[in-house]
Amino acid sequence: MGLSGRGFFDSHIIAILAAILFPVFAKAREKARASSCLSNVKQLSLAVFQYMQDYDELLPVYYRYTVALSSARYWYQVIGPYMKNTQILVCPSRTNRYPGYGWNIDEMGYGSSTSVGNPVAYASIANPAETIWIAESTGPGIYPPRWVSNPASYLYLYTDYYRPEQVHNEGGNLGFCDGHAKWMAADKFLMDYSLWDKN
Repeated sequence: MGLSGRGFFDSHIIAILAAILFPVFAKAREKARASSCLSNVKQLSLAVFQYMQDYDELLPVYYRYTVALSSARYWYQVIGPYMKNTQILVCPSRTNRYPGYGWNIDEMGYGSSTSVGNPVAYASIANPAETIWIAESTGPGIYPPRWVSNPASYLYLYTDYYRPEQVHNEGGNLGFCDGHAKWMAADKFLMDYSLWDKN
C-alpha cells in the first residue's frame, strides 16, 4: 500500500511538472523556429543583392512570363542561383508552404508578359532601411495592406491569398531593402503602409 501510494504521488508530481514544462518547451521550440525563419529572410535578402549586382542594380520582378520558353518564373526562382539551398524558402513553422515568403508586388516590381518585365531600380527606393521587400506570406507575392478611411476600424483591403502574415508570436519576419531582417508585431506592419512604399 505504501509503495503504491508513493507511486501514485510520484505520478501526480510528474503530471504537474509536465503541465508546467510542456508549454515552456513549446515556446522555446517556437522561438527557435522563429530564429531559423529570420535567418531565411536574411539569406533571401542577400540573394536579392547578389542578383542585383549581376543585373545593373535592378530588382527581380515578382513574376515574368517568357514567351519563348512558354514558362513563368517567380522572383524566388529568378534568385535561385544565388541561394545556398531552396530550404530557405520554407518557414520552419509552416512546412506545408512553398514558398513561405512573398515579394512586395505593388512597390518592388510586378512584371509583365515579356522576358524582361518592368524591374525597379534599387536607387529609386527612398528609404531602403524602412521599406519591406520580403515578408512571410500566404503566397509568393504580397499585396501590401491598405486600411480604409475609418481609423477606428483598421479594416484592410487586400486579398486573402497574397497577404503578409503573422506567423510567430503575433508578428512576422520581414526583409528590408537595405538587406537587414527583423521580427515586427503584426499591428505595426499591417497598419503602417509607409513600410511598404518605396517612395
